[in-house]
Amino acid sequence: MKQKHIISCPCYNIASKQEVEDFLLEKIKNKQGGYTAAINALKIVKYNQDLETKKVIDEALIQTPDGFGAQLAFKVLHKESVIKLDLPGLALDVANKHKLRMFFLGTSEANNAAAVENVNVQYPNINIVGRNNGFFSDTFDLEKKLEESQPQLVMISLGSPKQEILSAKLNKKFPQIIFVGSGGRLDILAGKLNRAPKFYINNNIEWLYRLAKEPKRFKSQLGLVSFVYRLYKFKYTGNTN
Repeated sequence: MKQKHIISCPCYNIASKQEVEDFLLEKIKNKQGGYTAAINALKIVKYNQDLETKKVIDEALIQTPDGFGAQLAFKVLHKESVIKLDLPGLALDVANKHKLRMFFLGTSEANNAAAVENVNVQYPNINIVGRNNGFFSDTFDLEKKLEESQPQLVMISLGSPKQEILSAKLNKKFPQIIFVGSGGRLDILAGKLNRAPKFYINNNIEWLYRLAKEPKRFKSQLGLVSFVYRLYKFKYTGNTN
């Protein structure tokens, strides 16, 4: 597993879940925290346009391929096949397997509480040390909870790039914690949002399922077309714009 670049944006060439599990466990063992960044087509484009996005991605503990765009880019630029990693799901499995201390941050109070309750049932070996909803004006109380509970992993579900920006901030005060960006996973765990069926996930067309469920996402999906154009332009000209 090595860090490579997709149109200048860093991303690891992950071929198996075991590689990432070993990586996380080694970091936890050595009390080396950080935060994760899931790399998709839109983030790669934004990486080359927005300095804050670039900084947050560059300083992540690990950047993982997330979706068709990243997978296509590895094939086109590096002639490598990588998996679309479900990092939040992997983090839950690893925490359950190794009885890790975990904190759940994000979504509404009701959904957060329901998600934690369901995690307790589905992953009985996870040591759930705390939780906090995603609605707060400052981080004072949150930081106090993290200081008192000392989690090894924090599942942070605030949406991107908000979750990465907050993770980068919290990481400065809690360098031993790994913050796992989780998007809408807490809402899924709460039973309020459905994941795409396995057919869509296994065939890398989860975006199509989401588009069918949420037509308002059409504009954002046009970004995938733009990304493919940029990818081949970069391959043949080296131009990142």
